[in-house]
Amino acid sequence: MLKKSRILCSLLFLLILQLSVANAETGSLKADSISYNVNTKKAEAKGNVVIKKETATMWGEIAQGNTETFEFTIKGNVRGEFPEDKAEMKADSVKWVNSSEKNNNIVEAFGKVLLTREPKDRLRAEYVRWETETTNYLARGNVDGIFQNKILKATEAGRTESTFWGKRVIRYEDMSQKIGFAAETIDGTLLDNEIQTAIARSFVTIDYIDADGVKSVVTGDLAEYSKARGTVIVSGKAKMVRSDGKTANADRFILYENTKNIEAIGNTQMVFDLSDEKKKKE
Repeated sequence: MLKKSRILCSLLFLLILQLSVANAETGSLKADSISYNVNTKKAEAKGNVVIKKETATMWGEIAQGNTETFEFTIKGNVRGEFPEDKAEMKADSVKWVNSSEKNNNIVEAFGKVLLTREPKDRLRAEYVRWETETTNYLARGNVDGIFQNKILKATEAGRTESTFWGKRVIRYEDMSQKIGFAAETIDGTLLDNEIQTAIARSFVTIDYIDADGVKSVVTGDLAEYSKARGTVIVSGKAKMVRSDGKTANADRFILYENTKNIEAIGNTQMVFDLSDEKKKKE
């Protein structure tokens, strides 16, 4: 009789857990074993953990969290699917919490993070904080991303609504425009996922294919991009080096986005490598 009573209590206990999770966020928690505190609403799950919230699902080896607030930390070969975003995620561990301001969720992923989104977006980093159902994110540690036709490699990068930024940017390349940037910091604004303005500061390097089809590199302390003007202005110890051996120094260089022409302004000095011409004459 006592054994039957214990079994009945266990079944009732599990039913309470499922109802509590479902009522909190229309979700569920499944695993090989689950420990649950009725008073604190805290749960600990082990083995083949599956957590669902509305259309999103996450899998892992262990999980701890609160079924009332639906905040969970999942560890061990974590992966997630987010159909509303057409996105998938993999990481060593993930903290999944509710956004206090909006009706979406905050996903914090740690260790070997990979976030992909259809059709071609991909983001790798050691840490990613992503607000689901938005394009808002923060990534840190060996950031390596592809966003449409743009490549990003940096120590830190992020986006909030229409603003973006990057720190210690090793490479930011627009493959469609065939122009690449590197700088200590880059920040700017977006409209419909297209960059409208951008400012790069410290150790700025810009490489591109100019109007003559020659690869050129421009360096300086500051670069300012304006889509409205269609220009990139580089200033502060500005220097240009072309792959054909020609170099130039100026107060500033203006790179015209559409024509790929470049204009040197102020204290301009140009150096030509005549060795090739001499060899041709000889």
